[in-house]
Amino acid sequence: MKRLNGGIILLFSIVVTFIALGILFMLNSTALSGLKIASNDYTRSQLISNIQSGNHLQMSVELPAFSNDNTIQIETIESGTITIKRNEQNTSRYRGQFEIANLGSHEHYKQIENEFTISYWIRPINNVDNNGIRLPLNLEPILSFSQRPNGEYPGAGFFSHYSRIEDNTVGRLNFTVALDESGSQSVGFNNIVDNIWIFVTVVYNGNQLRIFKNGILQGNENANGNVDWSTMDNASFYIGKYETGGIFNEYFSGMIRNLGLWSTAMTDASVHTMYLQGLNFNPLYGIDDYDNSDAILGFWKLNDGTGSDLKDFSIFGNDGSINNINNQDACWSTISDSFFYEISSNFNEFERSENLR
Repeated sequence: MKRLNGGIILLFSIVVTFIALGILFMLNSTALSGLKIASNDYTRSQLISNIQSGNHLQMSVELPAFSNDNTIQIETIESGTITIKRNEQNTSRYRGQFEIANLGSHEHYKQIENEFTISYWIRPINNVDNNGIRLPLNLEPILSFSQRPNGEYPGAGFFSHYSRIEDNTVGRLNFTVALDESGSQSVGFNNIVDNIWIFVTVVYNGNQLRIFKNGILQGNENANGNVDWSTMDNASFYIGKYETGGIFNEYFSGMIRNLGLWSTAMTDASVHTMYLQGLNFNPLYGIDDYDNSDAILGFWKLNDGTGSDLKDFSIFGNDGSINNINNQDACWSTISDSFFYEISSNFNEFERSENLR
């Protein structure tokens, strides 16, 4: 009986030992699994932190000098690295009657009714005229989504163009829209400087038409009603020409980037935020005082750089086209004083990259 009891005790001890070992194994496995997850989370957070640090450096004066291959590499904790590479920006280029961009005649463009915002970056490039003045030509078009059934603009829709005032010595940028109550309404600003980028924004809130230059209000006109589309037929949204072009000065000469169309009236703060973002502005994400991504009807960066397609970054995806009657490559140019950046993060043999365009 004693021998039997001893055997039972021994068997019980063995069972308990195996159970304890099993529990320890499971605990260790769980700990290792938790450690692995924690390690992955730590690596991911460091990769993201590196990207954010690189973005901060790229937007500040703390950035070191770029090397000959236009890169900067910065060491971070635990042998991690941040690599910042800069690339020249592309832009659409217009040379008078040779280039025309067509964004189509899509009906959703007409969703701008009693509120809208239109913005774009523009850089006029002109030759010196007979009077020794380097300015856009009188009536030189910038944008046009309009129709003139009686020969007068804008019978319907809107357009933007240059004019010359004060005996052709001063350039003026104008924006005109047809409203069903107030009729044709225009705003603009003077002192256009050739070969300089400026940011133009037009805002209509149902009571007032306003125009901004580089985020600062330049002029306003009281106005009422909805945008008049009543006589619009199948006119297309053009860059660089009127709906019906003809003579030489009815074509644009220069560069245009980041053309956007919204169905809401932006605040002054939103306009200023867009200006501060420059050519790298992304309209699909809210940032600082800009929160109008849900109202965007079309946004063309106009930086495709090759071919004839103009990508629409809005949810509508209405790509346009740009064409040169002689040389398609002439539709594009690089901007030597403006860049977009690619930031790469390397940590624990993992990598993460983001393009800031």
